[in-house]
Amino acid sequence: MTVSFLTLPLLLLLGQAPDPTPTEAPFQARLSFYASDEDIDTDGSGTAFHAALEGHTPELPSGLRAEATLSFFLSTPNTQGITLQDFGSNLRLRYRPSGWEAGEGLVLAVHPLTTSRLYMGFTYPVSWERTAFPRKTGNESALELRLSRQRWDAFVALKSARVTDDLLFEAPRRYALLAGGFLDVTPELRLAAKGTVLNRGQIPSAANVGIELHVPVRGASLGALWHRGEPVGNNVDLTLYTGDPTFFERFFQPETYAGGFGASVSLEGSLVSQGLLEPEVYLQRTMQTGGAGALEARVKQGFWRAHALAYVRTLSFIQIDVPGFPPYQDFLSDAETRAEVSGTLSSDYHLQDWGVTPGLLVRVTRPASLRNAPVGAPGSNYTAVFQGPNMLTLLPEGEDPGLVVTVKATARWDLGAIVGVLAEVSYTHDPNRTTFEDDVTGLPRPVLQPANAVGVNVLLQARF
Repeated sequence: MTVSFLTLPLLLLLGQAPDPTPTEAPFQARLSFYASDEDIDTDGSGTAFHAALEGHTPELPSGLRAEATLSFFLSTPNTQGITLQDFGSNLRLRYRPSGWEAGEGLVLAVHPLTTSRLYMGFTYPVSWERTAFPRKTGNESALELRLSRQRWDAFVALKSARVTDDLLFEAPRRYALLAGGFLDVTPELRLAAKGTVLNRGQIPSAANVGIELHVPVRGASLGALWHRGEPVGNNVDLTLYTGDPTFFERFFQPETYAGGFGASVSLEGSLVSQGLLEPEVYLQRTMQTGGAGALEARVKQGFWRAHALAYVRTLSFIQIDVPGFPPYQDFLSDAETRAEVSGTLSSDYHLQDWGVTPGLLVRVTRPASLRNAPVGAPGSNYTAVFQGPNMLTLLPEGEDPGLVVTVKATARWDLGAIVGVLAEVSYTHDPNRTTFEDDVTGLPRPVLQPANAVGVNVLLQARF
């Protein structure tokens, strides 16, 4: 189908990649190389090599067509050797009834290895349930059914995995149900919704003493998108979207500069609850609620573009897929939690003769934190600062979290339709950086580190 300005953001918003059209080549390949060094003064660099192959058969007279995507990457995370990870490979069978327009039809998709392309939420920083079962013993697979028409779309998906059960000493199969869709209320306004229900299995600590306590999860996400005029593509912000399974695809969506004006605004919110252990009542379960929201705006005039993104995530939302902190446990009643709040502004200008788009980006983040964190010696008053699920630093006693400020110079260089380069050089001021050093008694204590860091990230891609 032809990917319109309204369709492309919502395909990303709903967790879909644009479908290949019948006029495209039967096979397409992408090779990407990503090098990241968030702080050139420390040993925090890493590289990844991504490969993707997409193919489809011609559409038969009956309206049937088969499609397949193979996507994986090799990475070298520090000194841990080479890892191979699937990035959402899938098989699809598409049926378009006679008389239906291009892009309409019924799609049955199988995700045999991972389910990260089926998720709740819309914008990547506030998405969740990319993995439904954290204690799975093998692959997490999914079956998806989607019906698409010109003004609406609906889908239902079933995720499945074998999950460790410490009460039965086996791994029974569990399921997660996701459903949702969108509706074009007007040519400029689209509304979207998703819902999920699942059971993540036994709480390990309860099962170890013979008590059956499960982790039920219920959640919903709502989104809206308004647009007008020319399409406005993605900005260059590599580090914010590193974990997105469409990471190696979305930044090379072709951008058109027709000389006109374009703008879009999207708004979304998610609310989720799950059952966790009550920390101060022995083997009692409580329901923990978390939430997140995001507001994104894009503007284009001629060759100039501007992007703005603001989002908020509660700490319970950040930890929703782990789940809990400590694992499978709600926060202590005297623990003070603070939500993450982040805002990003960026602007770039396309130099048509050179195919280069330089830009500048500024981000300010108040990180999520947990005061009186359940770590360290009894009676200690530590504050944990969270950058993501189970990604935290511990501040020295009495220290409060500070704002994290990032400034980036970005560039996109399109060498025709075959090769593309994305690069960013960043300066980050993060007063929450710490390491552990032994005190005079020989006990390890968190110690503040220099707050300033300079990083470089480069993404190269060849398309065939």
